[in-house]
Amino acid sequence: MLIIKILLFFALLFVLYLAGVILYAQFTQYKPEVSSAAAIQGRSDEQVGRDTLTVYTWNLGYGGIGKDADFFYDGGKMVRSPEEKVEQNIKGIIAEMETWHDADFILLQEVDEIAKRSWKIPEREMITERLSGQFPVAVFAKNYDVRFVPMPLDRPMGKVISGILSLSRYQQSEAVRYAYPANFPWPKGLFFLNRCFLLQRYPYKGKELVVVNTHNSAFDGGVLKKQEMDFLKKYLLEEYAKGNYVIMGGDWNQVPPGYAGNARAEYEETPVPAHYPAKDWKWVADLSHRSNRKVDTPYIKGVTYTTILDFFLVSPNVEVLKVEGKELNFQYTDHEPVKIQVRLL
Repeated sequence: MLIIKILLFFALLFVLYLAGVILYAQFTQYKPEVSSAAAIQGRSDEQVGRDTLTVYTWNLGYGGIGKDADFFYDGGKMVRSPEEKVEQNIKGIIAEMETWHDADFILLQEVDEIAKRSWKIPEREMITERLSGQFPVAVFAKNYDVRFVPMPLDRPMGKVISGILSLSRYQQSEAVRYAYPANFPWPKGLFFLNRCFLLQRYPYKGKELVVVNTHNSAFDGGVLKKQEMDFLKKYLLEEYAKGNYVIMGGDWNQVPPGYAGNARAEYEETPVPAHYPAKDWKWVADLSHRSNRKVDTPYIKGVTYTTILDFFLVSPNVEVLKVEGKELNFQYTDHEPVKIQVRLL
């Protein structure tokens, strides 16, 4: 009888703990507007003046998912990498980007501002300060702001403030954060990302170059991604109808057209919509290079499952000259950088 009472007591404590966590998340929930101005950090005297441009995209995995790491939510065991490993990864990521002398724009995803999972290392600040000489203008759009993530129960991930970060050589006229409308059901959605895309405008020959950074939903079975893509379509078509040039890149958490996949089909993400957002638009991916790895185990080349999630979408008035994935063997993150070179027609 005593054992039963003890078990009931601990069960009650657990229920109260969960109720408290949910209530805390509810009252501190991040609720962004559908569209909001994104703060522009820094200034450049340079404008977009030439028609040939190079853009990179890279998901940094908050410096916590290098080649030696796995992750509990993807079938692994780790909640966070050792602090020294995260520091090494971020420094390696910055050193790599410092070699991108051809870049006009860099689109980054999973950049932590302050988070327990990355040992509260100020990644956004480190990146923008170190690269300010090459890329004087930076814009950050928050997409993850949870005061306490309780998963996993035995080692909670804790506080996470993170987002997408865009770097540029040029001065923009506007930067806007657009909130994707979908999220997981309550209460699960309280502890997940508020996905968004970041749209930036650059004057160019009487029109505008529109550069868009995105990080779409994961672990959703394709349901949330479909809603996100339906939402995004309207904005893309409106920009092109104005005569503007659109270059969009990021981690789509979808596979591109023409990607054949591999034998482990159960791991494959849904494909992006065909002829999206209209027939003449172009999906641009390096089909010869896998840009993402599964993090159920540390990375082993030739063994670990890999796929393509990082690529670009351009409007019909943008000519694609080159697309190339960079082979870093997932040294610093579970994604590889991809670059595109284009000409504005």
